[in-house]
Amino acid sequence: MSRNARNQMETTFFHNMTQGINKEYIFNEDRCKKKYMELIKENAKEFDIEIINFTIMDNHAHILLYTENVNNMSLFMKNINGKFAMYYNYINERVGIVFRNRYKSQPIFSEKQLRNCIRYIFYNPVRAKIVLSPEKYVYSNFKEFQINDVYDNIFKKKNIQIYQEDSTENIIAKSDFIDTCEDKKTFVKEFIRSYEKEHNITIYSDKKEIENMVKYVKEETNTSNIMLGEILKLSKSTITYYLKK
Repeated sequence: MSRNARNQMETTFFHNMTQGINKEYIFNEDRCKKKYMELIKENAKEFDIEIINFTIMDNHAHILLYTENVNNMSLFMKNINGKFAMYYNYINERVGIVFRNRYKSQPIFSEKQLRNCIRYIFYNPVRAKIVLSPEKYVYSNFKEFQINDVYDNIFKKKNIQIYQEDSTENIIAKSDFIDTCEDKKTFVKEFIRSYEKEHNITIYSDKKEIENMVKYVKEETNTSNIMLGEILKLSKSTITYYLKK
């Protein structure tokens, strides 16, 4: 990477976010996340894109990249989203639009903003309470990022410690970057899975267990009755009935 390119940071680093149509969970299956990760890596070289970091969530994805040609970035995003849409429609035997509008793109203007964006992307699943730390989330390039020298190449071996400047609380609280509405449904699903594991139960085996589950999740997560019903596959009236008992 040339010194001139590094000095043009305001026009060469971009944080891109793409989301499923109607906020649908287009990446909720492992194979879908893996496919999108493959497409990111496979197409970066073709379009002369350097991937800094990425995280694939259930209904959206974040990609931080370096490019000297914005047109190449547009072609790159169009290509990976187009190929994924074809794959997604094929495995689900559907037709139609998969992604919500055009991807969103945010230019990165400073070294500090770049460092914060790297953290922000890696901590997405932590904020959504899917994992306790970014290294536990397998649908990002966190582990690969730890062993490569991308960051050092960008900043010419300045030895910037990007994970030691802020506390975890501050990292999680940052909201300066483009994103979706928080993945509340993902969080609640994970919360329920943890409840099942902790109590060694299957909530569908006994009505009393379901009732206890609904009350506990409602109290701890403040989830709407409609969302609880969607997740647990119960009617709104049934959820209301359990909560009143």
